Amino acid sequence: MNILVTGATGYVGSRLVAALSSDHQVKSLVRDEISYKDKFGYLNTTICKGDLVDLESIKDYFQNVDIAFYLVHSLSAGNKFYDKELLCAQNFIDAAKKNNVKRIIYLGGLSDDTKPLSPHLKSRNEVGEILRSSGIPCIELQSSIIIGEGGLSYEIMKSLVHKLPIMITPRWVSSLSQPIWINDVIKYLKESISIDISDSLIVQIGGPSIVTYKNLMATYAEIYGLKRFMIPVPVLTPRLSSLWLGLVTPAYARAGKKLIESLKTNSIITDKKGTGLFNITPVDFKEALKNVISMKETDMIGARWFDPVSSGPRLSNKAPLKEIEYKYQMTDERKITTTANTTQAFKPINDIGGLNGWYFANFLWKIRGWLDLFVGGVGTRRTRFKKDRFVIGDTLDWWRISDTIEGEMVEFKAEMKLPGEAYLKFSVNPSVKGSEIIQTAGFKTNNLAGILYWYSLYPLHAFIFSRMIKAIKKRTLFVG
Repeated sequence: MNILVTGATGYVGSRLVAALSSDHQVKSLVRDEISYKDKFGYLNTTICKGDLVDLESIKDYFQNVDIAFYLVHSLSAGNKFYDKELLCAQNFIDAAKKNNVKRIIYLGGLSDDTKPLSPHLKSRNEVGEILRSSGIPCIELQSSIIIGEGGLSYEIMKSLVHKLPIMITPRWVSSLSQPIWINDVIKYLKESISIDISDSLIVQIGGPSIVTYKNLMATYAEIYGLKRFMIPVPVLTPRLSSLWLGLVTPAYARAGKKLIESLKTNSIITDKKGTGLFNITPVDFKEALKNVISMKETDMIGARWFDPVSSGPRLSNKAPLKEIEYKYQMTDERKITTTANTTQAFKPINDIGGLNGWYFANFLWKIRGWLDLFVGGVGTRRTRFKKDRFVIGDTLDWWRISDTIEGEMVEFKAEMKLPGEAYLKFSVNPSVKGSEIIQTAGFKTNNLAGILYWYSLYPLHAFIFSRMIKAIKKRTLFVG
């Protein structure tokens, strides 16, 4: 079977490609081909570089495709996410129709349609309507909360339970849902390829138990043997809740707000007819939690929710595949030598960020991250997909890796809210007595606000960066 998976870099899409690639001819539609190869190059899939917002970039990839999966999700695409969702769906349909695709499979969200829906859930439902009304048979799987390592809902719960012995719990934690294990979701997606249908249909999927998000957190804490106290505060708004979450979890304030707005409505199965077509018995949420908790980090086969570029806040809605040309560029370059060899010299650079910090004035880095969080940015809670090496497209705090040469160089681009583009680059070269470390901080902009931003902060940046490179040198001397 010839299959196309859109959203192949995402949390669900990356796992589905892994599950399908041994039995089918799979095409993976991605924005960043290099990053995908670095992370998932071991998968037997044809990588197709394109973006659903640009019909011309994707239409040829639908040739000879039997089944097309729609797994694109614009949770963090800013205020325009609603329009972008609908545009992507329409371009997907146009390309599928032109190439006579036989079936569409879509993973949407399970919601209570009798209550007002959040913009996020409303857009998901409208995408489903566009796909089902295309004339191509479409299976729309509407899923309740998904439990799995790296998923947004799960990671929020995990971080809250581990970091807060006493939790202020807003009203949304009492909404009902039927949590489903990510492995069961993948089973539903796989079986959707072969079940016999003649027309489009909706299938509501979830686990067997109806619980609240509060129940989920309490059960997670119980499995870990942790005592957690929850204090209800019904007046906490989604905006305030998202900022509170962002301070203690890897969730962007923007993504957290959209998720919370969705969690305010129940997510339970009201129509079981479609599930009878599948030979699947989902595990209970307690067993799902135990399965996820027992996983080792090396067992994780797919992306985390914030790994795809689309999860970042700086993605352009108009020209996603084009580099922005900047008129002005300012840099701060520093060099220092060490007696350590190049491998030893690069080790502290490889370990930088995350729990290890940035080696100098970590409290200032955290304050900057909090400020970014409060204006809807990413904050400083993201970790790398690959801990042992840098991978293009990977995330680290508010940075995304834009270029790397293993053991020699890495360049980060900031995903903060800025009047331009900030980057930080480290490289190591051999020298007569050891190695030379080069550290370059830079900023590109097209406007006066960006120029003022750079020069107003330059004294502080100069203070931090001059000491950071010295701290890196010091650490090279203790590498075994």
